[in-house]
Amino acid sequence: MLFTMRVTMLSDWHIGLGQSKGDVDAIVQRDRDGLPYIPGKTLTGILRDSCELAALGLDNGNEKGVWSQWVDFLFGTQPALEEGAIESSPQPAIISLRSAHFPDSLKNALSVNTKVKDAIAFIKPGISIDNDTGCAKTDFLRFEEMIRKGAILDAKDCQINYPADISDDDKKRVEALLLAGAKLTERIGGKRRRGAGKCKIEFLKVKNDNYLDYLSQTPSSPPVYQEINPPVTSQYPEIKESDWYILPLDITAKSPLIINSRTVGNVVETLDYIPGKYILRNLHRKLGQWLNISQAISEESLVITNATVSSKNQPSRPVPFCLFADKLKGGLDKGNVYNRLVEDNPKDLQLKGIRGGYVGEVTHNHLPIYRKVAINVYTHNTIEDELQRPSSDVGGVYSYSAIAPKTTFRAEILLKSDLFNHLSNQKKEWWKNLEGSYSIGQSKKDDYGTIKVTIAQQPQLHQGKIQLDNNNLSVWLLSDLLLRDKRLNPTADLNILKETLEKTLGVTLEEKQKIIRQRRTESWQVRWGLSRPSLVGIQAGSCIVYEVTEGELDINQLSQIQMSGIGERRVEGYGQVCFNDPLLTMELSKLTPSVTEVDTSNDNVNVNLIKNNDSSFEYARIIEREAWREAIQQQALDLASDRQTRKQYLGLEIQGEESKPPMTQLGALRSVVSKLQSQNDKQQVTNWIKALESVPNRKEKWVGDSLKLIRSLINDERKIWEYLHLPKDLNITHNAETELKMQLWAEAIRTFIDAMIRAHKRDWEKTQ
Repeated sequence: MLFTMRVTMLSDWHIGLGQSKGDVDAIVQRDRDGLPYIPGKTLTGILRDSCELAALGLDNGNEKGVWSQWVDFLFGTQPALEEGAIESSPQPAIISLRSAHFPDSLKNALSVNTKVKDAIAFIKPGISIDNDTGCAKTDFLRFEEMIRKGAILDAKDCQINYPADISDDDKKRVEALLLAGAKLTERIGGKRRRGAGKCKIEFLKVKNDNYLDYLSQTPSSPPVYQEINPPVTSQYPEIKESDWYILPLDITAKSPLIINSRTVGNVVETLDYIPGKYILRNLHRKLGQWLNISQAISEESLVITNATVSSKNQPSRPVPFCLFADKLKGGLDKGNVYNRLVEDNPKDLQLKGIRGGYVGEVTHNHLPIYRKVAINVYTHNTIEDELQRPSSDVGGVYSYSAIAPKTTFRAEILLKSDLFNHLSNQKKEWWKNLEGSYSIGQSKKDDYGTIKVTIAQQPQLHQGKIQLDNNNLSVWLLSDLLLRDKRLNPTADLNILKETLEKTLGVTLEEKQKIIRQRRTESWQVRWGLSRPSLVGIQAGSCIVYEVTEGELDINQLSQIQMSGIGERRVEGYGQVCFNDPLLTMELSKLTPSVTEVDTSNDNVNVNLIKNNDSSFEYARIIEREAWREAIQQQALDLASDRQTRKQYLGLEIQGEESKPPMTQLGALRSVVSKLQSQNDKQQVTNWIKALESVPNRKEKWVGDSLKLIRSLINDERKIWEYLHLPKDLNITHNAETELKMQLWAEAIRTFIDAMIRAHKRDWEKTQ
């Protein structure tokens, strides 16, 4: 069940990043558009806390009552909080809450109006009180960034993944508990016990007006989540040696992706590619009704390659370890690159191996396009219920490194022609069934792991492009290679690789050159609560050159290996190889860099003014008004800094050591102007001017056209805006200029005259 969660902030709020910036000690989290947002982890945590409170009341104070089990059923169990041995495997959450962001209309408007965008936040000072003295502590002044109240944020694509066998009554109880938790959630984010973060949570498309009735009924035991695999067909083709079809998949990261690589301290590191095993599960679900996927895997007729960053609509390949570049002035994006398999080390030049990143196809004139995957770091914390703050006992503060959103990957599903024909007979254009949104990786129930899969083109018959290089065979590993020795132990011994190739190709090989690395991969079985066996193998990017001493190479055999791979777990993307690629067989030092791909997705953004029927209109007007106020203050201070401008606009002069008019008269002007709250109050100022002119002794103190200039400023509503000349990029809502000029006219007058008088006084005091 898909739904949208709407959060309306009723007070100023702060969801911190845990970092400082400049003079600001605590800044808020911002999304890729530079706008504040509410992370899905924050929403999940605060909503679970409220649901636990509701369950505690329904269970009459029993912390392990039936309704508490419903909370675990909804949000998943928490093994880290269990005391003693865990008797059953952890239960995953059935609810997935995404981050809450501003509406697209507001994002679009703020994407180019940076001055209005800056007005969305303000800086709030704070101090720390000494418990003994009751006074402020020395050196404890701090500044925190706060977001203005009135914001409406939507968490789209939230989902409840009900088990297939759950009853309608149980669904109502789950939704009723969720609605009760939302009603109990009053505040969110930091400083919520000091007035910040007051909010209201609503679930759009979730209608259960009588949820209190469901909560008052006697609950039954919560159902145990058991995944039901789709039925598989008994029909299966007899697979023979045949051609291969290639089905390309475009995978776009809609949210940050955590493909767990390793954990270092409290930092979870991510891979920069998506292993094929993450796609395999969805392949079972989408094609299982027409094909026995497990049997296809065992028959070695189906392979899923790793998804690597896309380069010119093709899957890129890991940089081979044979590439070296000038340490100071070289690189695939700069030139001065050397292939150590065919080129000698140049004299008087220090080379450094190119590590990390991915490359595309090489040409005879240019180096391959070089791509690196953007990795961002996100910090989170785990709140201990009793302390209501992060604690190391329950996880404390930790960080995730994750693949940046909007990164596009390309993977390929390789299947033999017999298998392709079988699927085509079962359903025409069966590959379209693979398209859609999925959740993969770590922490996929909240902020991370959402991907979109699209089919780039229909399956194409593989055309072999392998070229023979006399009696040489260059091997380039495109993914990690897993091998076993004669004792069936994992190994990275190159002799085992040579024997495997010799047996498959029917030739005798002699190793000439090698540039390899080994890699050890660790992983964790969440359901069992145990570590998986380590995967030890030869790392992707390794290069080996062999000489054929006996026999002849067959292009068809090389093509078959290049498609099916070698070693273990090939269906998951391991063991992908490339033979005699030009990048390994040609000299590269004289090639120039390729033209870098330019991202033009944000060019020529069309900004439409937000209309008053838009849900974000009210908040847009709030921050728009603050941006106007900030601009009014800046322009007024800038005009007031010039002595000639003060004389031109208000007739203020300094003659010798005297102020014209005197400071007492200017103080009276500032006092009467401070009462100006709207255009209806302008008569108070004009009456004061009339009264002043009726007294000759007071009138003569206002030299020149001072009173005339002031009267014109007050009576002509356009005059102040002509003086201030505000920038044109302050408007993001419909009819903003007309309405805000009317609303802020009195404030602009007060700000302008006050700035003029203060600047005049400072210059006058210098003459004393």
